Amino acid sequence: MSLIYDLPFREGKGNQTKEAIRGNILPIHYVFNHAKYKASCSPNWVESPVSGYAVDFDGYSTYIKDQPLEVNGSFSISAFLAPRCFEACHGDVPTTIIDQINQSSQQGFALSIFRHGEVQFELGDGRNIYRFRTDRQLELLTKSFLTVSYNQEELSVTIYINGKKELESTNIKYFRPADIALSIGLNNHPFEISEVFKGGMFAGLIDFIKVYDHALTDKDIQKEYDKIRDKRSVPLEDIDLDEQKLLDDVHRPQYHAIPPQHWMNEPHAPFYYKGKYHLFYQKNASGPYFSHLHWGHWTSDDLVFWENEKTALFPQKGELSPSGVWSGSATIGPNNKPYLFYTFANFNKKYNQGVAIARPENVEDPHLVDWKMEPQGAIYQTDQQGIPSQFRDPFVWKDETEEKWYLIIGGGVKDKGPTVWIYTSTDCEHWDFKGELFSVDSSLYPYLGTNWELPVLLPVRDQQGQVKYAFIFMSFFDDESKYEVDTYYYLGEFDKQKVQFIPDTIEPELMDYGRFKFSGPSGFVDPVTNKTIVFSILQGDREEQEEYEAGWAHHAGLPIELFLENQELRIQPLENLASLREELLIHESNKSIEEANHKVKNIQDKMLEIMIEFEETENLVGLELKKDPANQEKTKLLFDKANDRVWLDRTESRKDKEGDIQGGSLKLDEGFKAHIFIDHSAMECYLNQKKMISSRASPVSSNSDYLSIVGNTDIRIKSIKIFRLQSIWKQKEMSD
Repeated sequence: MSLIYDLPFREGKGNQTKEAIRGNILPIHYVFNHAKYKASCSPNWVESPVSGYAVDFDGYSTYIKDQPLEVNGSFSISAFLAPRCFEACHGDVPTTIIDQINQSSQQGFALSIFRHGEVQFELGDGRNIYRFRTDRQLELLTKSFLTVSYNQEELSVTIYINGKKELESTNIKYFRPADIALSIGLNNHPFEISEVFKGGMFAGLIDFIKVYDHALTDKDIQKEYDKIRDKRSVPLEDIDLDEQKLLDDVHRPQYHAIPPQHWMNEPHAPFYYKGKYHLFYQKNASGPYFSHLHWGHWTSDDLVFWENEKTALFPQKGELSPSGVWSGSATIGPNNKPYLFYTFANFNKKYNQGVAIARPENVEDPHLVDWKMEPQGAIYQTDQQGIPSQFRDPFVWKDETEEKWYLIIGGGVKDKGPTVWIYTSTDCEHWDFKGELFSVDSSLYPYLGTNWELPVLLPVRDQQGQVKYAFIFMSFFDDESKYEVDTYYYLGEFDKQKVQFIPDTIEPELMDYGRFKFSGPSGFVDPVTNKTIVFSILQGDREEQEEYEAGWAHHAGLPIELFLENQELRIQPLENLASLREELLIHESNKSIEEANHKVKNIQDKMLEIMIEFEETENLVGLELKKDPANQEKTKLLFDKANDRVWLDRTESRKDKEGDIQGGSLKLDEGFKAHIFIDHSAMECYLNQKKMISSRASPVSSNSDYLSIVGNTDIRIKSIKIFRLQSIWKQKEMSD
């Protein structure tokens, strides 16, 4: 009896490893072995106190293939590993550790992790595949020692977690091996999420995998576990996704809040606590695609320089949130304690969304790293609240004058229209339903969607202290529509007695002319400055294959301040962003366009802040941005006062891809003023504090980072300032 397969990962570097028994040199498949948008590099290797090193499997591209392993009769598998997240949201798709099962012939074996950390073992006898699954879940971010043994004489299967027997079954008649490739980290029959991404891939660290040609005994397993029982803890920086990995990506923003790697959706739930701003976001720790909704977490001292924190909320086993934790909100509740309100999701139910609460484990920790999720929901959708499964994204705030909290949540009523409901509470625990805050008739305004996501109600003030409310929401279509999802706002009044929003206008306005690049609104009134601040996601617009190759998708937009002027909403980038300025490149005033272009012609950088004011003119003015020296690629921001129009022309942004033109109305009784932030592929344009255009430009040429000013030669530039900005992420020396 002996060891027949041993993957000890002793190399510590590179993109291949040696299996110790058969001696096969095995390639470790990894997207950045031959990177497209950054320097190539190997997977992360992390020092292991047990086997030398552990390999970091990124959850979507890292896997190993080996020749079929001959297994006959009894055998055992042991593995030492630490999962970073679980495959919670794809139903019965297990996350593969080692797989040599042939589903067609129903032969072979596979050891994997089920939805929320249950250990799963499968055996095929040629007629059936037997499936065994523990009730006990593995711990996230901590190493576990798994052992499974098959005893042919007793026709029994036993599963152990950390030396303890968790499952024993004799419900098997025979085992028949499969003659197909052995797979590590990737299911031999993967779940196709799309044409590009596959589900069921392991995310986390694997220290070793061993296969024995006999059934290990309880004593054998306990003896092996005793050797490593005190080596299970993993420093968070070793297992969390490495934020350094993508810092050299030519398109990835450097001064925007962005996850370390992979996919994100809307930032939400901002609040201030013990000197720290907190902001959360929808996160998939398995790959750069939409799925597995967790809550990622950033903290900041100033809303500009952000720090990645440990993932705050995970999908949970049970009835409440097995299918994901979706967007929500936060507030400082009674006794000055923070509360998170998240959308729970259970796709097994008809009314499968609602609101649940999480509280910090340690209120003395200003970073609030660990959170406890309550097992029961706080608010459930009723059959009187519209379309099932369209009831989400709570937004919570505290009344300014009394100990009272408000919660609104988005949805829609079929044959009526999108609707937001409102609740109140005096303790943040128990919520009283108060009816509809606001709704619209979708037969009159079909472009506003069948239901609303991410409703936000925020006060906005002018310098005289007058207050109105901005009701911001994202349209959503529960069925096929010719209209597009986008983010809108109404200005109006909040009637606290009737708990209703009364808009000033019948129809809303777009928050941003970028057509869905700015989306996922959230916000709060900063208790430090009393400013009304809105956060958003700046959506990417690349193909899935490009996001696979990049290893990231989307990031937060820059925080913006809303205020009131002449009873209209005004928008400007947060003043704190000035701390990003690294160098003033030019500062000129009263120049002709020719003179100004001479000043800017040598400016080339991927991180710029541009502030320009044109004199008032009826002629077309603007800028060409992200421009290459040969003038083959450029993105144009243009303003036409004669027609009251402003737009961003992306038809030449990228020479290998067709672009679009995004814009809208802008009426001015002054010269055109643009405040522009460029951060690699991200572009945010704030226009006379009245409108904004958020967009993207990902040119092919590596030097498409120049700019020029557009306009007739007789037009003068009243002022122009350009700053080079700095990254908010500190680059460390990388080693392969």
